[in-house]
Amino acid sequence: MAGSRRVLSLAAVALLALAASGCQLLGLSKKSPKKLRPLGLEKVVAFTYLRKDYDPKQLRSVTFIEPTNPDDWKYWQTRGAVAAIGQTWPDLLKSPIGTAVTRLAGLNYGGNPLPAVAIDEFGFDFGGQTDQKSAIILYQAKHQKPELALAVWQMRGPIPELLARAYRHTADLVMLECYVGNKKDYWWIITQVHAARLHGLLNKSIVVLGLGKGGNPGEEWAQTKEELEQQIRFVRLIAPESPGIGFFAPGASDELLARADELCARYFDAAVSPYILPRDVQALMWLFTERRDKPTLICSPAWVEPNRSADDPGKLVSPKTMRVCLMNLGWTSAWDVKVRLRNPRDKGGDVFAEGVVRHVPKRGEAIAVLPVKGQWNAWKTWDLEIDAPGCEVIVYKH
Repeated sequence: MAGSRRVLSLAAVALLALAASGCQLLGLSKKSPKKLRPLGLEKVVAFTYLRKDYDPKQLRSVTFIEPTNPDDWKYWQTRGAVAAIGQTWPDLLKSPIGTAVTRLAGLNYGGNPLPAVAIDEFGFDFGGQTDQKSAIILYQAKHQKPELALAVWQMRGPIPELLARAYRHTADLVMLECYVGNKKDYWWIITQVHAARLHGLLNKSIVVLGLGKGGNPGEEWAQTKEELEQQIRFVRLIAPESPGIGFFAPGASDELLARADELCARYFDAAVSPYILPRDVQALMWLFTERRDKPTLICSPAWVEPNRSADDPGKLVSPKTMRVCLMNLGWTSAWDVKVRLRNPRDKGGDVFAEGVVRHVPKRGEAIAVLPVKGQWNAWKTWDLEIDAPGCEVIVYKH
């Protein structure tokens, strides 16, 4: 126990220094990213998709706002903020690549000499056909209209390498969808931060937290001032080299928005201690911070997607395959990892897809491609089974 306490103490000191200085812990990324000014901003505080009856001009800390009307940039520019035009994915990913690129380049930006668009959203199939198409659209849009700032919403979990490469070369800001209700799902936040860091993207990525309720059943995110403050502290602690933070708030109350605004006014100045947070949240941070010599595989049933068609993400590539994202926190590679997807017991209990991923590199990721051999009778509640001798395996359920 004494040794364990000593390790935690050293980690806490490192994390405190990290949060205070904005420097990185050694070994957490392939390459330490340079200091950037995403969208020309020193600090990014994003408020997005606010209620239609809410006036965002009352916010004091905001530096990035979307979606907006074409002429809104003129007002926000006087406040040193960036206003982005919103563009949803169906018009892009259900169209030919050339049409999608022309649409992005030709949107009404109100004569803004430094236009910005926020693409909502990319990250469909962990490097499958739809992600490949998304990457090509980004490359070509940046080539056709170099002055256009591209802000990209990343959904469905960790950024895969294929999209990470495109984001590194084309995206001005990456917004990580991290909508959680309470601490039991904080793994959803830290895994996305970890992936962005490994890919050298965290210096232009922000965690976007969900406020209030979403539009679909079960979408209940931070709904109290206490939970909101705890999530903000957690993000500040685990992602100090990020340029800021954001909020997705279509169902947030005025009081919750005011509290978020107040906290963000001092977000970059406040010292953060891991010991302010609950012990189980601290343990989650240590898992992603301490050196782990043994292969440690992180996965989730939520990190499984079928290979989606480049013509339309609603259609699946034939023959059908499931793509499973695996991350290795250890400093030793994992080899010949068997992955299976099984229907829940009350839905048949049979294996409907399985395969082997040859190599999960140390401190890296791999995508397991599983041929589908049966019918899945559940969605994201299927059982994910990992056989990885000599490895520690942690499966998170969302």
